[in-house]
This record gives sequence, C-alpha cells and structure tokens, in this order.
Amino acid sequence: MNTVLTDTELEHLLNFIGYGKLSADVWFLGMEEGGGGANNIRSRLRFRPVEDCAEAHKILGITKFHTGKKNIQPTWRGMCYIMLCLKGESGDKESIRNYQADYLGRFQGNSLLCELMPIPKPKMKVWDYKMLIPQFRSAEEYFQVVKPRRVNYLRELIQKHHPKVVIGYGKQYWQAYSELFPELKFSEHGQFMLARDTNTVVVFTHHFSRTMNSKFDDVVSIIKRARENQKAG
Repeated sequence: MNTVLTDTELEHLLNFIGYGKLSADVWFLGMEEGGGGANNIRSRLRFRPVEDCAEAHKILGITKFHTGKKNIQPTWRGMCYIMLCLKGESGDKESIRNYQADYLGRFQGNSLLCELMPIPKPKMKVWDYKMLIPQFRSAEEYFQVVKPRRVNYLRELIQKHHPKVVIGYGKQYWQAYSELFPELKFSEHGQFMLARDTNTVVVFTHHFSRTMNSKFDDVVSIIKRARENQKAG
C-alpha cells in the first residue's frame, strides 16, 4: 500500500530513537538502518520511540536473528562481542549468537542501538520514497532537513541519560557524530577517535564489518582504560 504518509505519521518515524533502553550503559550509534521499503516503513508506525529489538523485528516480520537458528547479523556481531568482553565474558560465536538474541538492544539488556538518521534505506544516497514520503524530494533534501533536528534530539537524550559509553561506527560519519558532543575534544587513538568527560566515554570506529574483526579487542581496551582514567579523575 503506497498511500502517502501524513505529516503526523512522518513525525512518528522521525522521532524513533532505537532499540534497547535509554538507561543503558552502552549506546551504539550508526548513520541509518539498511533495507527499508514501503511495507517496512508502514510497520514502523507501530513502533514506540524506543523498542525492544526482538519485538520490533517481529513487527517487521524478521525473526531469524532472535528465534530458530538465530542467524548472527554482521553489524550486531561486533556489538555483541564488545558487550560480552566489557563484562569479562567470552566473545565466542555461540555466546555472540545468544547475546544477540537475548540481550542486544533488548529491554532486559544494557545497550541502546540508535541511528543518526531514522528512516531505513538500502543506501545513503537512495530515496525510493517519493510516492510514500513526498515531503522530501530526494535523499539530499531528507538529510539536510532531518539531520540537524536529529543531532539536537540525540544530543539532548545523551545529556539527559548520561550513557557511560557511546560508540559511533562508520568512519565517513565521524564528523556528523561529533556534532552530538560539541563540548568534547576528540583525539586519535590508533585508528579510532576518543573523547570523554566525567560521565561518558565516546569512541568512533570504522564500520563493524569484517575489517574490524581483529580490532574489537582494541576498542574494548580503549574503553576500559578511559573508564579507569575517568574514575581516577
């Protein structure tokens, strides 16, 4: 069904925060979810501002990551590994599979999965929603209009909820992510960027693809060291 979204429905989509809980210690920040399509978008109108990852994907008709064989989602794999290692637990394949299904982005977990841009698309520069969302004529217009309000929105949420760790992934988006932390000064740590204040450690990494597989331990070490320095003042 390609009925045009009303302004109220569009506003609902633009205010979606992510999967997990706002009180989580660790927030993962990406640029936007992949996929999309008219049916996906209309299903998201049933989402609350913050959703349980498994329940949200059930609404979307996607169950393979949380039930049955529980396929490991490539981007989520790195998130699960980091979360397990921060707790001092094993990041082996089965532990990742079970953590993804039971805790990552779940209400009973300790993470929030959020995106700077709230509407899923197959690629950043693609805009297949001219009939569904005519309020934006192109991906460029959507980005120019929505990005500033999302930066302000997520910045306010971070300042309110004080996550202990924020991990922004995708090197090409580091500049955009840094706008959420205007008071922080970032410095290079190997192939990563790091900043912290008394509440939050912020790490920017490359995208959680296979090229990062050997680097997740470095991310964990940087976070642990920064947290220790925080506590030491």
